[in-house]
Amino acid sequence: MKFIESKQARQVTFSKRRSGLFKKASELCTLTGCELGLVVFSPSGKPLSFGHNCVDTIVQRFLCQGPMEVAGDLDPRGSICSTIHQQYTELCNQLEEEKLRSKELEIEGLKCPKPSWFDTPTDELNLDQLEESINRMKELRDKIAQRVNELSLMGSTLTLAPANHVGAIDLNVAPPEEM
Repeated sequence: MKFIESKQARQVTFSKRRSGLFKKASELCTLTGCELGLVVFSPSGKPLSFGHNCVDTIVQRFLCQGPMEVAGDLDPRGSICSTIHQQYTELCNQLEEEKLRSKELEIEGLKCPKPSWFDTPTDELNLDQLEESINRMKELRDKIAQRVNELSLMGSTLTLAPANHVGAIDLNVAPPEEM
């Protein structure tokens, strides 16, 4: 290993190696529960730091050579990491359950018969199917008329047609001619 002469190559190497160094430091803290503080100065003189839990706390502890006060449920053995890991695992399990539920609902939705009475050309329907279509259209007409009345009573304006053409909307469905 030798010193990199090119300033630009040295900066690129520093950036890549620094992230790797910080990653390894983080892994060491996670695996062992140790407290770690790392300060690095870039080739341009900019200070960069990594600390688990906090660089200031670790530096203060180092300077005072005293025991570090731990806040809340954090302890030097890294229980916060295990807590976060446990929460992450629980969330992953919940996500998997929701994905399975979504697939079940999708499959159930595919099993439900979809009404084809509206999409099928009338010349392909038999007499019973035509009568069923008429009944469904009458039901739909009644529901639409009821909703129009509700909206009219509430004082809402409908945008189905311009105000001067409301009479042009015919909600009556004429029954087809008997065969």
